[in-house]
Amino acid sequence: MEKIHQSFQEVLNHVRPEMAVPTAPLQPLVAATLAPQGNGPDPEIWPSSQQIAEVPYFAPTPLMERLPGPLSVPAMEDASSGLPPTAVLHELVELFFELVHPWAPLFCKPNFTAGMFAPDRQVLLHGIVVVSFRFWRNPAPSAQEKDNFVKTSREQVLLKSVDTCSLVSTQALALLALDAIGQGPGPRTLNLMSMLITAAHQLGLAKTRSPTTPETNTPLVRNEEPLDGADFSNISKEEKRRLFWIIYSLDRFSSVAHGQSGGIDTKAIKLPYPLNDGEWNQTVTPEWFQAGQQTKPSHAYCSASLWHHNIDLLASLDRSNQLLIQPVDLSLPAHCQEWQSVFRRLDITMTTWFENLPKDVRERPATFDPMWVMLHATFQLVNIRMYTVAAFPSTTSPYLKPSASARGRCRQAIRTVASLASSLQPQEFDRLNPMFAFVVWVAARSLIILWTTGYENTFGSMPVDLEPLLSVLRQMSTRWMCAQRYADIIQLILDTKNNPGGPTGLEIFNDTRRTSYGLQNLLGTLVAHRAPESFSNSFDFLDMPLLDLGDFGPSRIGNFVTDNDGEWL
Repeated sequence: MEKIHQSFQEVLNHVRPEMAVPTAPLQPLVAATLAPQGNGPDPEIWPSSQQIAEVPYFAPTPLMERLPGPLSVPAMEDASSGLPPTAVLHELVELFFELVHPWAPLFCKPNFTAGMFAPDRQVLLHGIVVVSFRFWRNPAPSAQEKDNFVKTSREQVLLKSVDTCSLVSTQALALLALDAIGQGPGPRTLNLMSMLITAAHQLGLAKTRSPTTPETNTPLVRNEEPLDGADFSNISKEEKRRLFWIIYSLDRFSSVAHGQSGGIDTKAIKLPYPLNDGEWNQTVTPEWFQAGQQTKPSHAYCSASLWHHNIDLLASLDRSNQLLIQPVDLSLPAHCQEWQSVFRRLDITMTTWFENLPKDVRERPATFDPMWVMLHATFQLVNIRMYTVAAFPSTTSPYLKPSASARGRCRQAIRTVASLASSLQPQEFDRLNPMFAFVVWVAARSLIILWTTGYENTFGSMPVDLEPLLSVLRQMSTRWMCAQRYADIIQLILDTKNNPGGPTGLEIFNDTRRTSYGLQNLLGTLVAHRAPESFSNSFDFLDMPLLDLGDFGPSRIGNFVTDNDGEWL
């Protein structure tokens, strides 16, 4: 080989002398090239002839092995990372565990804080920055600096999630999706949830091997699941399970807000429920989630047991959502009867499930618990959505008429949400997630539908429960932009209630086909002048304006009269 190389080099030197490659050892040449050139006027100015003559022949070895120390890649915690100063990061982490972790318990706090500055976990700090800066209480950094930090961290999480699919990057992506849901339904939320669900599928988060029940069905061809069967500690395994259940929760609420099916198939889940915080690093026999069955945790009241019930309830939320979005041929009696039958069975199942909850879960705990609040709020959300559609269907037929009984049940569920919201203290709203704002919004909208169709007081007097619901949205809007959007749309109806032709956009607002996303598209331009500057600038390249200017539909208020009632519920 040496003779062949030498012969080739002689031919090359003869044909193109300027391409001759030095045969001297590599390291002396690099040192000579980088060393100062004697007493010259400027050591950085080298004659071009020297540069050409001293171009080394680079052997196929890793680049970093050939570069001197001063040119090495900077450390992850360098200022170029875009993260706030260390002191600010510490406080943001504390805010996360104080205000977000109680309802999104992704991490084991001692482990997280011990290794949070590790280079491979830097993306988690970016996720913490995005979620926690909304709760910042100090004057410094300034609002502009905070916005810059948040924008940089969003971009860093996205870039990391596109190039990598790991447990850590998916945890950070879940925090980014939570931030998007907090801004309201839209393309950003849809895009991030798609990325998040895809990552969960790729990592196999929805299933794990049962030590007692061997898996009998297995695909003949499949991608390897990087986390399946990995040698993880108990804490790492629990963080993996908790990550999936957080994704499951975000998926269910996002699908309801957008009027579409969830991205996670409940029947494909083969995973235990999350453990209690005190059981993180212990060998505990877990309880397994079973689609379509509501289990009763055997241990005493704790946040983990509440989380169990919330997970079961989210499965019911998904079933009700699937029922409401499925097409129904209203001209066929059999289709209408089948839909009504499924509706009644689900309604009975939900009522029975709630009545069978343990007493300490049904009754308010001695201290504030956001998990308990969300359990009861989500249960009423399912009721309000189902009863509103039954009471005010967007299209009626002789085989599917509005239900008077559904109106009464809907009003009772709204009253329960208003009572729950009114019982909260101002400082407790910071410890509630944006999904609670969505529940309040759904309750307020259904109450306005009852009011403006003549079933709640007179048209000129505001329902007694509407102001408490609006007050909650206004208080939560300081942290979650979605609450501001919901309040703006409701305020538009209230501000125009005395118009000769009726409130502006009321026909659109009362159309029960419209999801919150659809109403935002149709009515958003009418309330844009009320929104703060951050409202209009809150979306970046992930968002595309989708304004539906058609299909306003004729007024349907006249359809909702006693003569049209068909009591089938």
